[in-house]
Amino acid sequence: MTLDCTGGFASTQIWRGIHVGALLDRAGVREGAGWVRFRSVTGYRWSLPLAEARDALLATHVGEEPLNHDHGAPVRLVAPGRRGFQWVKWIVAVELLTAPDFGQAIAIHTSSFTPAGRGE
Repeated sequence: MTLDCTGGFASTQIWRGIHVGALLDRAGVREGAGWVRFRSVTGYRWSLPLAEARDALLATHVGEEPLNHDHGAPVRLVAPGRRGFQWVKWIVAVELLTAPDFGQAIAIHTSSFTPAGRGE
């Protein structure tokens, strides 16, 4: 997958982990769920439509190496066709929603105010 960063670079890497679809199949998807939200330890979050989320990856490795902190360890979202800011780092929760998370755009800015968002 190619990470297309809003900072002006792109990087094509081999990412390894678990497909979100496989995780959802194991956990079960409740009736009415149409979106999947990925939440970071910083409070940052992004949601994807359920069908699109199934094709995403919860990455634990990039290339042959385990993810390091800068790459989003322990788990990072790899979302094909999405911009880098939507590839949530440091995931602590995967949640099913009935509607998109409209507050996610604000979380882009407010997550940097949390202790984890400041690197503490």
